[in-house]
Amino acid sequence: MGGFSGVFEYRLATISPYPMEVFLMRKLASLTLALVVASGVMIAMPAPATAAAKISNGVACTKLNATTTVSGSKYKCAKNPLTTSSKLTWLSLDCLNSAGAFVKSQKDSVGLTANLTAQIPVIELGITTETANKAEIQKKLDDTNLRLTAAQAKLAAATSAADKKAYTSAVSAWTSAARLYTSQVNKITLNIRKLEAAKLAATTQPAQLKADVDNTKANAQLICTKGF
Repeated sequence: MGGFSGVFEYRLATISPYPMEVFLMRKLASLTLALVVASGVMIAMPAPATAAAKISNGVACTKLNATTTVSGSKYKCAKNPLTTSSKLTWLSLDCLNSAGAFVKSQKDSVGLTANLTAQIPVIELGITTETANKAEIQKKLDDTNLRLTAAQAKLAAATSAADKKAYTSAVSAWTSAARLYTSQVNKITLNIRKLEAAKLAATTQPAQLKADVDNTKANAQLICTKGF
């Protein structure tokens, strides 16, 4: 009996299952390892990238003169000509063209205004000179008309053929002179009117130029509105 009992105990020891405590501990260890591995995988996975900002007017960019197309509209990375900022932003080509037109109109306006301002004294001198010339010729015309009137009177009173011939010749000469002086007076009068019109334009056009520049700027600002 003693030998059988020893063999039985030996076989029972070799085929018996693990105690319940050991089994549960191993299960718990496996679960813990699985959680650690899963956690490591989650940590290793990169965070989802932040959605890129939608390209539109005013959105910051980094590469000068880079271009792209969004929904059929072309954009360029550039400095906004409408501001003093050196920041690079995406700007639509319509915006850049409008802003360029404003910058050009502003530059042209400065030059034209300077030229017009410089012309005013020259125009005024021309008006003064022409006015003096007109007065001088008008005096000659008035004198000629007096002489013409006198010659016509003498011709009308002449009785001899010689006097009639002489006064007829005088009337013809004074008439020609009067026509010449009248033509000169009319020409000078026209010149004075042109100079006065030029002076008016030189005086008022700068204000109109400024208004045009302001309108061009407002149009460009509308087209370049941030987010469009």
